[in-house]
Amino acid sequence: MGDGSLVVPTAGLISGLLVVIDRRDWSALSGLVTDDVVYFRPGCPPIEGVDAFVGFYRRRYIVAAGRHQVDRCVSADGQGFCWGRFDGVSHAGVPLNEIFADWFEFRGGRVARRRTFFYRPAI
Repeated sequence: MGDGSLVVPTAGLISGLLVVIDRRDWSALSGLVTDDVVYFRPGCPPIEGVDAFVGFYRRRYIVAAGRHQVDRCVSADGQGFCWGRFDGVSHAGVPLNEIFADWFEFRGGRVARRRTFFYRPAI
């Protein structure tokens, strides 16, 4: 895959991860990432390991409900990138409407690294 061609299965993994997060299906989430996953998110120290990753969404994620709308997703050479918009509501009832981008690194058909970017300090 070192030729830079688009790799649909990893793009599907990215979309699948975001759908699982939107559905709040935390048990399925752990199966999409490596045991040693590292997540870099604005405003948080690195989230390291599958338990911490899933725990972030169970306990610290401010989103009560919402949906990621991916505008584009590309992947090559074991990495992927997507961008789009998130629309939802926080646990406090505050509307959440954010432009985002995510970079991913894959290993063994799972997400090993993720880095999220927001247009401004946000969710």
